[in-house]
Amino acid sequence: MRKPTRTTTLFLSMSLCGRILLGLSAATAVTFALAPVTLAAPKASKSIAVHIEGPNAEAIREDIVALLPETLGVVEPAAFSKALKGAGQTKAVGDALVSKALRKKALDRIRKAGKAAKAEGVIYGVSRTNKKKKKEVHLVYVDENAGDLAVDSAVPLTGSRDDRKKALEELLGPTLAQIAPPPAEEDKASKDGEDGEGDGEENAGDGDGEGDGEENAGEGEDAGARDGGGKRKRNDVNSALFSVELGVEFVGRWFDYSDPRTNNLRPYSVFGQPALSIAGEVYPLASTDIAVLKGLGITASYARALGLNSAVGDGDPISTTYQRINLGLRERLSIGEASQLGISAGLRFLTFEIEAPADLARTVPNVSYTLFRAGLDGRFPVGPVALALGAEYLMPLSSGAVYERFTGASVQGIGALAGVMIPVATGIEARVLVEYARFFSSFQPEQGDPYIAGGAIDQYLGLRLAGAYVY
Repeated sequence: MRKPTRTTTLFLSMSLCGRILLGLSAATAVTFALAPVTLAAPKASKSIAVHIEGPNAEAIREDIVALLPETLGVVEPAAFSKALKGAGQTKAVGDALVSKALRKKALDRIRKAGKAAKAEGVIYGVSRTNKKKKKEVHLVYVDENAGDLAVDSAVPLTGSRDDRKKALEELLGPTLAQIAPPPAEEDKASKDGEDGEGDGEENAGDGDGEGDGEENAGEGEDAGARDGGGKRKRNDVNSALFSVELGVEFVGRWFDYSDPRTNNLRPYSVFGQPALSIAGEVYPLASTDIAVLKGLGITASYARALGLNSAVGDGDPISTTYQRINLGLRERLSIGEASQLGISAGLRFLTFEIEAPADLARTVPNVSYTLFRAGLDGRFPVGPVALALGAEYLMPLSSGAVYERFTGASVQGIGALAGVMIPVATGIEARVLVEYARFFSSFQPEQGDPYIAGGAIDQYLGLRLAGAYVY
């Protein structure tokens, strides 16, 4: 049996692509139809803990609590104190909170206590007299991320209470605005405000409306468009506009024949070859409320080995090219508050070519895959890190020189991905990823063919160490 013609293969791939896209649309529609029921509750349940130690601690705490948005709850002081003792912090932190070299254990205990108290984060402060004999309260905001602190500064206590309140608002306001859920009736309130009857005058009397409007306008995409656009959280992987990843990958390839019958079939293996990689995702409509489309992104990646050479036995090194290009679309679906599911489809161009002289070129396993790929991936928080898992189906539209030598060649492929994402700072994370691809083929040789084997296995493995920025 001869291998399918290129037209037949292309028709089959387009048919499969259509079916996958139909399934994608149906799954996404169901997910967003259920979203108001499954995702609305957690937004209103966010709360933080506020804990101050030292002189005048209660008054300082009251001033901070007064600044909290109405949609943000506050953990009871006694409940957090109990959680703090349970985490091992039985004594006051004191001046150690100010010293970056001494406070690591204390911050770990505060973070553990916040988690036990089911708090989104903890505002922890120490009221003290600094080295310049000035009274101040040093504040930090501690959340589940172990990277840089969003708040880590001192507020002077030497002025009036109004001065202190203003300084506290300037320090804590941006962080509080970012973590607070939006009011449940926000859209309705905005509409009523445009009507200009009653509500506008009432808000003006409160003294909050004008200032908040200017501040939110400055935040831009953090709070979302005020003219009806969607809302997203900056530096959040579930609502990011784009992400960029740069890394170094250590790649390997193993090619071997099954049931070889002729002497001109040469296996191949290499591992640990360094390669540079770059990848990115763009979600143009992430700030809108358009179902399906707001989670639809364009993905692309490129990797190429550096200085790769091959050799036969102790022979001279032969220049070798390995590169991988991915282009596609990805639908991003949020699961709960933090987990994410991705459904993707696209093309992969995978090249592995040994620039051998003519007599040797007829035996080396050169490939140039053009692949249709479709897959699922997920990201799942586990403590301070996140785990990534994925699998995909790889259907060759073309395969390259090594398969053209055989009668009745049929090639299929699968891929898998696993990794750990480690937060480093706001929007920045380190990634350790392992990516695997396996192509398995079968041949139907005929009597007198110059190349005879039952099939072949072509495997690729990459260990990638990368840094990524999520916006």
